[in-house]
Amino acid sequence: MNKSKIFAFSAFSLSAALLLTACGNSVSKSEDSAQEAKYSFASNILTLDTSMAADVNSIDVLLNVDAGLVRWNPKAQVVNDLAKSIDISKDGKTYNVTLRDGLKWSNGAKLRAADFVYGWQRTVDPKTGSQYAYALTPVANASEIMTGKKPVDTLGIKAESDTKLVITLATPTPYFNKLLTLPAYYPVNEAFVKKMGNKYGTSSDTSLYNGAFKFVKGKNNWTGSNETFSIVKNDQFYDAKNVKLSGATYQIVNNPNTAVNLFKSGKLDVANLATPELVSANKKNKDYKALTSPRIDVLEYNQSGKVPELSNLKIRQALNLATNRKNLLEIAAPSFSITNTVTPKKLDQAPNGEDFATYAAQPYKYDATKAAELFKEGLKELGKTSITLELEGANDNSFAKAAVDYLKGNLEKDLPGLTINEKLVSSAQRQKDAQNNNFQILLTSWGADYNEPSDFLMNFVSGSTMNHGLVKNPNFDKAYQAATTAPDVLSADKRYAHYKDAENALYEAANVNPLATESVSLLLNPKLKGISTYNSAMIFDLRHAEIAK
Repeated sequence: MNKSKIFAFSAFSLSAALLLTACGNSVSKSEDSAQEAKYSFASNILTLDTSMAADVNSIDVLLNVDAGLVRWNPKAQVVNDLAKSIDISKDGKTYNVTLRDGLKWSNGAKLRAADFVYGWQRTVDPKTGSQYAYALTPVANASEIMTGKKPVDTLGIKAESDTKLVITLATPTPYFNKLLTLPAYYPVNEAFVKKMGNKYGTSSDTSLYNGAFKFVKGKNNWTGSNETFSIVKNDQFYDAKNVKLSGATYQIVNNPNTAVNLFKSGKLDVANLATPELVSANKKNKDYKALTSPRIDVLEYNQSGKVPELSNLKIRQALNLATNRKNLLEIAAPSFSITNTVTPKKLDQAPNGEDFATYAAQPYKYDATKAAELFKEGLKELGKTSITLELEGANDNSFAKAAVDYLKGNLEKDLPGLTINEKLVSSAQRQKDAQNNNFQILLTSWGADYNEPSDFLMNFVSGSTMNHGLVKNPNFDKAYQAATTAPDVLSADKRYAHYKDAENALYEAANVNPLATESVSLLLNPKLKGISTYNSAMIFDLRHAEIAK
């Protein structure tokens, strides 16, 4: 879900070819080409609009062409970026921000504090339709604006001058600095947005940049659908002197075997080993790396009422109990690990030092006998002897394709009377279906935007823009509210205890079916230096990257 933060790298959408273009008259063509990094994605990016970006590939590009007040450093620590300083009041509710001097947009326009005000207001404005709007909930009046109860200009962010911002929170939020890494919190140039109108962010020519890199019109730019596009060093960036790459070219390579062949022929610097066969065949390669991934795969159930079968508790419980996670992963992703929370493993630690996924683990298990009993009872409550449900997944995602196929057989075998219809669509269509609640059962992959349980738990809050299944669980809402508002938000022990209660509420109501925490196996060019291998998400951050001679 984002990437100037602990971005979750999709194990199935990595193949980015970064060809760099020359930047600066003092750089020769030979030196320039030597500083070309090569990456690829398995599917195209969907937008360059920071308010609207919700897919991992778009965010992986945005983290290089845009910037916010803060960013993640290579050790996954939050550090200032466009902000020169951030002073926080004793009560934790007021943030006084001073921007760096001389900040500019890629067109030379001055980047002002007012651009942050407009960007945040635009994200929370219901008219925008941002999936990430809910991430701004800690900001004063954000919730009321999103529900239409207050105008956007009441949002708790004010520009006192071109370089001074005052941010007011509705409640103290100890992890607010991590939230600030999200693209939804980036600045946006109002004049440019109004000039572009509905075309804003739909191509590189209708977008504006303030990051270490930029798109350049006429230089292999992104049209919205083309499968090769390039970024170049942004000479207007405040820290341009420390950016070593001259640019990068992203190539869409949807066949994992092709990506590996391109890597071995020197045409890619990174290749994702997206299938068990590729991992096995390349594990002894000197360029092989296995990285942790802050990403989880789950089955979302549509609980809007449009699918009566999935509004039945016993049917959902039966589906969860009938899911043979062990066999699923052995067949589809041996390097993934079974997870008993909706938060991935190794995301965060509870106050007692345990991994949060261990601390808050719920008794999700495979029990075919109990599952069949509950399914039969559920059918009786529905007045039916059989039901048909649709399971949707991404056809450009290696794990998703294999998982959907396995789960059809698994669930139909263990739940007599159930028919599963497979629906495989592009990642872009799957994203649209999720946002529009146009699915029955959806195989979803969520990546971390920041390393705190709220990042994943907010996906189930009633009314959240990220609540695709339209879950309404009062016990969950109560626990989440207690964890994220004063006074308990200020006590780590209480906050994490509430998070655990929230996980339990989801388990008891079978609102979701957690499957696995991902890991990523890949081939990485040893000459590509300066990228962080802290986790699989951060290898896309090119701010300090360079190609060693």
